[in-house]
Amino acid sequence: MTAATSLSGSDVRSRIEAAALELFEQQGYAATTIEAISQAAGVARRTFFLHFPSKDAVVFLHHEELTVRVAAFLDSDPEAPAIPQMCQAVRMVFADYVEVDPEIAMRRYRIVKEVPELRAREIAWVQRYRVLFGRYLHAQLDSRPNGALEAEAMAGSFAAIHNHMLRRWLKGELSEQPMRDLDEALTWLSQSFDVVTRGGTPRRLVVAVFDEGTDPRVVAEHVERAAAGSAAEHPSPLGATEPSRATGRRRGRPARKA
Repeated sequence: MTAATSLSGSDVRSRIEAAALELFEQQGYAATTIEAISQAAGVARRTFFLHFPSKDAVVFLHHEELTVRVAAFLDSDPEAPAIPQMCQAVRMVFADYVEVDPEIAMRRYRIVKEVPELRAREIAWVQRYRVLFGRYLHAQLDSRPNGALEAEAMAGSFAAIHNHMLRRWLKGELSEQPMRDLDEALTWLSQSFDVVTRGGTPRRLVVAVFDEGTDPRVVAEHVERAAAGSAAEHPSPLGATEPSRATGRRRGRPARKA
C-alpha cells in the first residue's frame, strides 16, 4: 500500500490542494499542469481527478460545496422569518473563509488576484451566491405587495455586505474577531429594512402622554417598562435588543411624527 492510498480521502484532497497552491505561487497558475500537481502531491493523475474535476477546481471547489450547504439551510425551514435566515446564510459563507482555514483562504485570494481567468470565475461565483439569496427571498416575499422588489433589494444588499466585509478581512482591516464585525454589519442592515420583510411586527414607537407637573421620574419609569416589553417581544435578527424610540409630550401639544 502506498503512502497516498493509505491516507483518507480528505487527507489526499488536502495534500493535492496544498501541492497545487504551492506550485501556483512558485511558478504561476498557467505554467502549472495537472501532471505537475499530481507528482508534487505524490498521487496518480487519475487520483487528482477523483477529487478535482479540473485545475481551477482546486481554487473554486469549496464554492460548489458551500452553495449546496447554504441552499440546504435556507430550504430547511420555509416558515422561518427571512431576515434571520439570511443573516445566518451570510455567516455560513463568511465563516468558510475566516474560520475553516483562513490561511488557505488568503492563499486562494492572492492567486485569484493575479490571474484574470480566475478573477472572472470568482466574479461568477459571487453572482451565484447573489442568485441563491434571491431565489430564497423571492420564495419568501413575492406574495407580498412589492415583495419581488424587496427580494431583489435584499438579495443584493446581503451579498454586498458579505463581499464588503470579506474584502476588508482579506486586506487585514477587520478586528481579531471578524465574525463579530460581520454580525454588527448584519444587524445594521437588518434594522434598515422594512419590518415586514424581517418577519416581525413594526418597531414600537412609544408615546408617553402625561399631565402638566408629572414627576419626570414617573414618566421615565413607565416609558422604560413599555420599551422593555416591546424589545422582549420583538428582538433583533441577531439576538441583540433593538433600541426603542420614545417620544414624550405634554397634553395639548402635538407629538412629532416618527
